[in-house]
Amino acid sequence: MSKDYFVVDFEFTQYTKPTGKPRAFFPEIIEIGAVKIDFGTKEATGHIENFVKPRFFPKQAVESMEFCMITKADMEAAIDFREMLDSIKNLYVPGKTHFVSWGDDDYGVLAQGCERHALPNPVLQEDCLDLAAAYKLMKSVKNTTGLKKAAEELSIATDGYWHTAYDDAVNTSKILLRLIDDGWKPEHYFALFAS
Repeated sequence: MSKDYFVVDFEFTQYTKPTGKPRAFFPEIIEIGAVKIDFGTKEATGHIENFVKPRFFPKQAVESMEFCMITKADMEAAIDFREMLDSIKNLYVPGKTHFVSWGDDDYGVLAQGCERHALPNPVLQEDCLDLAAAYKLMKSVKNTTGLKKAAEELSIATDGYWHTAYDDAVNTSKILLRLIDDGWKPEHYFALFAS
């Protein structure tokens, strides 16, 4: 069955200091960027571009916010985690949409966030397509290629700033469409990685 593509990127908190990590710390999503791509036309049919309020560890979000160029004003206008899930549900249809990300961290932080917020995860794990893993397989290389390097290798003109969620989602979608144009199919990935 042909599925549309929901290409997503999350920016999330991390704790990088050697000491002082809060008890039960987990990465919280602080920004979502996503583009929905129609399977047939390969055109964008929707998008998400929002900052997300960290609920559990707002103090620890500051370092990640600086790295991602997120300001205090951005965070004051941010949506909460539940609203973010609602925006995902407006574009992603379980079983009918591939949830595409560059790497597997995005699904992991979403799943963990849903668990900690005691909310159902709207994304089915079997819909997840790790485009970085697919690209690694296509190239037959040992190490995973970063998003920026993959775009350079494919001579793709990128948009915006790296490590901003929406721009990274747009650039991931450009890589996805280039790979599809070159003959790659999601079935190649799922034949090897589906659990």
